[in-house]
Amino acid sequence: MTVTIEVPSAEDVQATLQQELASGDVPDIVASNLDPVVAPQLLAFPEEDWVLDTPLAQQNKVGGKIWQVATGAQIQSLVFYNKKAFADAGIDGPPVSLGEFTEDLKALKKAGYLPLQTAGEWVTGAQFAMLANPQLLASVDFYAQRTAGSATFAASAYKDYLDAYAGWIADGLVDRDALGLKYQDSIDGFTSGKAATYVMGNWIVPSIDEAKPPFGVGVFAAPSTDGSPAGQLGGPAQPYSILQGSKNRDLALSLVKYLVSDKKAVSASLASEGNFRQGFPYEGSPLNREVAAIHDAAARLVIGTSGPTIPGGFGDELNKQVQALYVGTEPAKAAAALDSWWDLNAGS
Repeated sequence: MTVTIEVPSAEDVQATLQQELASGDVPDIVASNLDPVVAPQLLAFPEEDWVLDTPLAQQNKVGGKIWQVATGAQIQSLVFYNKKAFADAGIDGPPVSLGEFTEDLKALKKAGYLPLQTAGEWVTGAQFAMLANPQLLASVDFYAQRTAGSATFAASAYKDYLDAYAGWIADGLVDRDALGLKYQDSIDGFTSGKAATYVMGNWIVPSIDEAKPPFGVGVFAAPSTDGSPAGQLGGPAQPYSILQGSKNRDLALSLVKYLVSDKKAVSASLASEGNFRQGFPYEGSPLNREVAAIHDAAARLVIGTSGPTIPGGFGDELNKQVQALYVGTEPAKAAAALDSWWDLNAGS
């Protein structure tokens, strides 16, 4: 008896799966992130400890059921920093509040650095979510509350971070022409030593290590509004789902259980892609180990701008509104635009 695992590329996973479902020639297991719309074709996992212990299992339920389990998690609310730049600016330690972060950016500018590296494309909105989502989702039901009309972006942590971001633009703490930069440009800007800080997910660690920048690189968790311990925006890494059409359900379930709960299997899998999970250590670079410590100390993991309770396309709209700050849109109008967009799209 053979269990088939499908590992489609991220670009065509939905199309590939739909074609296979239509043909009746379905794999037993899909090893990829899936859109929640395909959940009806998936086998719900049992509410057992090995399932509930997988990263973000509860946050990514669909209809109250867990349809995907992950080996580990990517964490994204990280600020990588140039240690020499911080020393030149007289900054003794990483900031823990949004206000302290802003003051440090000002000090870095006086020291001759571009304080915060960003870029256009998808980077602008993604960095904003990496900074703000742990605070936004301090109440884990925020997105559901927004859909119900009992919460708004205009009266949420997003407004605080939009205000801060607009101030950074006005004070020259980010490049006013940053929207013309590509993702790779932002990596190069940081690793060259031009920029002092860079907000990005843990996947950037290998790029930084390979660049061998001529300065020490540190990392700290994205600061919260008030300095209290913050969570981490995270995403499921190396996830698995079982198709309802599987002819080997029991065997497929046993295999997935092994892949996401066996100590050696999980640790090897995490090490292969540089992802994280509490209680599953592995050897990594010094910077990787710093990120692992942040992951282990995080108050919680929260989801990003896509998921079961989020209208499709919200990440693109957030990116649009954050980028609008660069052309003078007021933060209050950007927040109101997010609320209007949500009201139009939450039921679609």
